Amino acid sequence: MIEIEGDISNGGQAFTVPAEVIAQGLKLAPEAVQPMLAGRQISTWVEAGVDEDFGTFRLTFATDKRRLRVIIDALGSILSHSTLDFGGHELPVAARRPSPR
Repeated sequence: MIEIEGDISNGGQAFTVPAEVIAQGLKLAPEAVQPMLAGRQISTWVEAGVDEDFGTFRLTFATDKRRLRVIIDALGSILSHSTLDFGGHELPVAARRPSPR
């Protein structure tokens, strides 16, 4: 199993996500995930849950065509994931970066 970690952090907390999960959500080959992350062809960011979602984190991975969101708990267990797929169209820029606060 290939795992990705490093740039995916929030407040000093790092997470490990299997490359297979990212690949499946973004419709990529698992071996393409690491080079695409390193080449910044996949954008990543982490948001910490608040209020009733406290203790969970939303990890987002986005390419020019798809966005994968993975919800994990504080121990790193995947609770859910979803993909936004624009098919042959470009993903709107707003969907490829975190929302302004």
